[in-house]
Amino acid sequence: MNDPAPASRPARRATRIAAYTFAALAAGVAIHAWLQRDPAPQFITESPESFAALFEAPPAPDSATTRHELDELLQLQASRTPAEVAAARADRKTEVTRFADALGLAPEKMAELKALQRFAEAIEDEIRPFVRAAKERFRRLRPYEIEPGLQPCIDHVRGDLSYPSGHATYGYAMAFMLIDMVPERTAQLRARASQFARQRMVCGVHFPSDINAGLDGARWLMQRIQRAPNYRAESEAARRELRAAMGLNAELPATAPALPAAGS
Repeated sequence: MNDPAPASRPARRATRIAAYTFAALAAGVAIHAWLQRDPAPQFITESPESFAALFEAPPAPDSATTRHELDELLQLQASRTPAEVAAARADRKTEVTRFADALGLAPEKMAELKALQRFAEAIEDEIRPFVRAAKERFRRLRPYEIEPGLQPCIDHVRGDLSYPSGHATYGYAMAFMLIDMVPERTAQLRARASQFARQRMVCGVHFPSDINAGLDGARWLMQRIQRAPNYRAESEAARRELRAAMGLNAELPATAPALPAAGS
């Protein structure tokens, strides 16, 4: 290829400088927007350590209770079908769209609800350090680390702690959040949360008592989140967006159920 004519080089140099300047300005605007973005809402005032202190210690590894739980997991492993394994693997994702069926929505339709997605992620971020504090307090081993006959049907869980189940806590918290927005689907959402949590037993990565602790933990967390002074305002856009997608009136029915008390 021939070199450009000498007279054209200054013009090309000026064009490159202008392009670099524009790119730098665009990057600066993007960074400024990121720094100025709205922070995630905060709802819970108690410390993660106070949450962890609420739980009783899980059964000892060599206890009769643990042996009973391990036998239950072995039975589930022996009877699980390929379809059940596939469903459990699909439920490995902590995404609010996993509850689409319980709401009568297609997952792809629910994925379009950006306000709901953002709010669900904010709730997940809020509860994560609480669950981690409880796990670190008890440091319970995963069931397959105690019983070599268990073969997990999902990966990327080795080395993590078992009690309480963070997956169950997330699932029940999402159900309680969605029930608050769409109480008309209470029964379906509770059933879906139980199924979502039980998948961890199907795959042999959580004890039944881990799941029960996750339920109690989610109740405790969501009671505090939903009683926070800013909860209604922060959840309003997500609630209206979800109800509109479901073809429901924007206003909640007068008979909306209260969140169950922890331990009930």
